[in-house]
Amino acid sequence: MKHAVLGLAVAVLVCAGCSKKSATEQMQSAMESHQRAQYAADSLGIKANLPELFSPVIADYEKVVADHPSSPEAEQALFKIAELHAGVLKEPARAVDDFRRYATAFPSGPKAQTAMFMIGYIYNNELNMIDSAGAAYRRFLERFPESELATSAQYELNTLGKKPEELIPREEEPAPPPVARKADGKNS
Repeated sequence: MKHAVLGLAVAVLVCAGCSKKSATEQMQSAMESHQRAQYAADSLGIKANLPELFSPVIADYEKVVADHPSSPEAEQALFKIAELHAGVLKEPARAVDDFRRYATAFPSGPKAQTAMFMIGYIYNNELNMIDSAGAAYRRFLERFPESELATSAQYELNTLGKKPEELIPREEEPAPPPVARKADGKNS
């Protein structure tokens, strides 16, 4: 009987140690990891190995998504992953995949509009994939015609493939000054 109770106690302790953290605990841990990586990157400046610093952060956020896929924390973690790939790591193709993943998993999420807009923006401005950008902007406008980003999406769609200098209106050349005439009507 003693051995059975002892075995049960050990099993309970082992299982308690193996239980996964809550979504909130995991997200808090991932955000702390993110803050440490950002501090190190800021401290090291151009010497920072960003992929080395931020890969563990992304792994922490991915664990939140894997362990708690429909939680608000997973939603937040997915968007953070996309932001890291887009901004810090300068991996636009991965960022597009991550923003699409967010928009698919959380189509009514608070950042779904931003995620869908960013897909078009990255295709256009980072990857120079004009056709893909156009398709992404059209999908965005179909889905979110009343969004505050709709005007920007329409502008981007209207200007796809144009060079920046083509978008800046040229100033009118000033007219030459009038020729002074003498009182007798002859030019001077």
